Amino acid sequence: MRRRCSAVLSARGGVRVPASAAACAFVLALVLALVLVLVGALVSGCGPRAAEGSREGLLREYRESTAVKNDKFAGAGESSADRRANFAAYYTPRALLSALLSATPCRAAAGCPASAAAGRAVREFAGAGGRAFERAVLVRHGDGSLELITLYVARRSDGTAALVDFRGGTYPGGLDDFRRHNALLGPEDLVLTPRDPTVVHGGGAVVAVSGHTPRNWLPWLIGASTAVMAAATALAAVRRRRSAPGPWGRASSRRAGRAADGR
Repeated sequence: MRRRCSAVLSARGGVRVPASAAACAFVLALVLALVLVLVGALVSGCGPRAAEGSREGLLREYRESTAVKNDKFAGAGESSADRRANFAAYYTPRALLSALLSATPCRAAAGCPASAAAGRAVREFAGAGGRAFERAVLVRHGDGSLELITLYVARRSDGTAALVDFRGGTYPGGLDDFRRHNALLGPEDLVLTPRDPTVVHGGGAVVAVSGHTPRNWLPWLIGASTAVMAAATALAAVRRRRSAPGPWGRASSRRAGRAADGR
């Protein structure tokens, strides 16, 4: 590598001098920056993709599945045909969504919240005058299995609210905050949930979204490559200044040394 970097340049009078180490360092930094950007593009493209699906499609899967974990309607039928017939007899699609996803007040006597971590997080956020609600969201995992998971809504007396999961994770930014930071679900999971799950009264739009926002490393690697280029540019400028003739350059230092020796 050292031999490759010592490219030979033509100077005036036919004198050939090796390229500066600063120029070599700059070229290497440029190559490293390009490699970082390419790696970022590959990582972003090959990572887990966000799950895709529609509200209607996920609800249809629920109506037909006889293996939903934590199912509220486990007795709806032993076959897909039985479940479809029972749901059609008692619920419209809108009413079924409401029955699945509506929030209900937590009651300590009923063991709500169900975990100590969730209960502690709810109390810390809501305070003495606050209230807690629970609601289920339907999840289709990356392997195709279905599950109803319970989230809690902690509401303060002033009306501000946060989502809380059973591990005690607290998300004051609602659904977007939960999708960015939760440790329960991944980008490959699909979730059927109210668009604003912290609203506990009334209706609202229901959406099917990925359980976690896909991680994008490209901006971080672009920032790292920019820092590498900036450092290389600064190093090249310092080395050019030190090697140039002048009061602070290397040539001036050699002349000052010879003068001190009397040569």
